[in-house]
Amino acid sequence: MNVRQLEAFQATIETGSVSRAAQRLNVSQPAVSKLLRAFSESCGFPLFIRSGGRLVPTQEARQLAGEVDRMFSGTERVARLAKALKNREWGEVSIAAPAALATRYLAHALSPFLKSQPDLHFTLKSHHSPRIAELVAAQQIDIGLSVVPFEHPQVDTELIMSFDMVCILPTGHPLARKNAVSFEDLRNEPFISLARDDCSLMTIDSAFRAHGVQKRTTIEVPLSETICGFVANGVGISVVPPFVGLDYRESQLVRRPLLPATPMQVWMLTPNARPPSLAAQKLADLIRQALGAFDQRCTVN
Repeated sequence: MNVRQLEAFQATIETGSVSRAAQRLNVSQPAVSKLLRAFSESCGFPLFIRSGGRLVPTQEARQLAGEVDRMFSGTERVARLAKALKNREWGEVSIAAPAALATRYLAHALSPFLKSQPDLHFTLKSHHSPRIAELVAAQQIDIGLSVVPFEHPQVDTELIMSFDMVCILPTGHPLARKNAVSFEDLRNEPFISLARDDCSLMTIDSAFRAHGVQKRTTIEVPLSETICGFVANGVGISVVPPFVGLDYRESQLVRRPLLPATPMQVWMLTPNARPPSLAAQKLADLIRQALGAFDQRCTVN
């Protein structure tokens, strides 16, 4: 008993004749007859009888046909799944990123692809960079984005973006008239800050100290997007990554380069104990493309 015999049997049941079965299978009629005889011998009972010039399946053949149909239906499901996996249309992908990326920007960047793949289950988590590195090392997520480098034998690390922080100001603020803002300009300005354990805040605080300026924090919030809301409402100023607050118009807040530049980086972390799925590879490529728009390395001649 083999698959070709089962195909011949199913085609004959569905078409009602050996000749039409042969046409469907694109083989000769004697070839189908030979396959049916071999299948009948394997089963140990007749599969068809002749009645009035018609080929009629026996009761046993009818019962067998249902099982054969289920078998081929399962094979077709496997084939469809394999095709979906190949086309990145099915599977599960989990990503963790700092809130500055996870809150809005990644949704904008990945939505067109995810919208076209309704059978792909996608999970986006927001954590601080050290926790993200732990999740990748434990193989609990497929892709991690971190603003601090991470070395681990089971984690591959790729620098995908280097960017300069920008100063955001309420529209109409006196500093908005300048083409660029210095740290000295921000002395005594009401500063809206991230939580003290945020990695990007540590970089910002170090830059203020390096330039001899005491930052006057008046409000502390958990998210960079929340900072933009306060700035847009004229409560204070802040320093954020360039991909934050992109939904705000120039009439709500303005961005100015902060000089001297305060660089930060984003690393992509992936577990190397297992190969990534095709869907994970596609999403990783989309993230590289999206963040490439802010990569200062691409603007250096």
